[in-house]
Amino acid sequence: MKKNALIIFLIIFPVLLSCKSDNSTQAIQSVVGAETTDTLNNELSSAYFFPYNLESPSEKFKLPEELMEISGIDFNKKSEILCVQDEVGKVYVYDIKKGELKESVKFGEKGDYEGVAIVRDTIWVLSSDGNLRRIVNFNSQKQETIEFKTPLNESNDTEGLCYDRKNHRLLIACKDKPGAAMKGTRAIYGFDLKTNMISAAPVYTIKIEAIKIYLAQTDRLKSISNELQSLLDPGKGDLAFQPSEVHVHPVTDQVYLISSVGNLMLVLNRDNTIQYITQLNTEVLKQPEGLTFLADGTMYISDEGRDGRANILKFNYNRNEK
Repeated sequence: MKKNALIIFLIIFPVLLSCKSDNSTQAIQSVVGAETTDTLNNELSSAYFFPYNLESPSEKFKLPEELMEISGIDFNKKSEILCVQDEVGKVYVYDIKKGELKESVKFGEKGDYEGVAIVRDTIWVLSSDGNLRRIVNFNSQKQETIEFKTPLNESNDTEGLCYDRKNHRLLIACKDKPGAAMKGTRAIYGFDLKTNMISAAPVYTIKIEAIKIYLAQTDRLKSISNELQSLLDPGKGDLAFQPSEVHVHPVTDQVYLISSVGNLMLVLNRDNTIQYITQLNTEVLKQPEGLTFLADGTMYISDEGRDGRANILKFNYNRNEK
């Protein structure tokens, strides 16, 4: 079956490359989204101005050794980023104005903690087994941690977490298996903060096939053509896109995802269409793991210390004035 699917794709692939831009949406919908509802189609969006220069961060914050394995980040106050790291049940408070670690607060035992999100005065932490921890009265004598188990588990490898203010829910991105009958797809689930229940089905899906087609049709990504070819080899596994973080953009309301595998950033529209994909420069971001924004669109990405100290990089938001 895999072999037949690959043959079909390779037959259709040259046709897609020859399609005019005004037909690209229809072509991708017919190949990628035929078996899904309209809201789950990944279509190639039209010309788009990406508002960040990812080659040139405006500031770089070197983190202490205890944050070598930094994973998720989110803003608390304007000058403070809350961080979690893979192995320790602590929330770290980093002051970006002073460029120093302010404090660390224990919330639980050792584990594999991947994401953190702040909802008003409550902190949520995600572990890779799909479970959530809600921290109330943070850093006070009344601090309490409540665990919420979800149907997701280690096979889903949940890494991305953020607050979706528009829908008053958490978004949980699966790095690995999306769920039953969704092979070749990456999934984002919603955790309703009114009911404390996770959605039965993903609220967003990203089809690996749609990513391949986007990369093939986008001239600026010719430099990763070798990687694209490897994605067409089923013997090398389904490694095209494995989200390590998710966040809703405060200005555009789009969903941003980063993948340390392949060093990709993907911008998803609310209707589940792919707006933009770019590859991150490994000289700038070696292993991007966390992502957050200020209200004005300023973006911060945490970079795990794979070959040295971990960092948080700042990228200015550039509005399209056209």
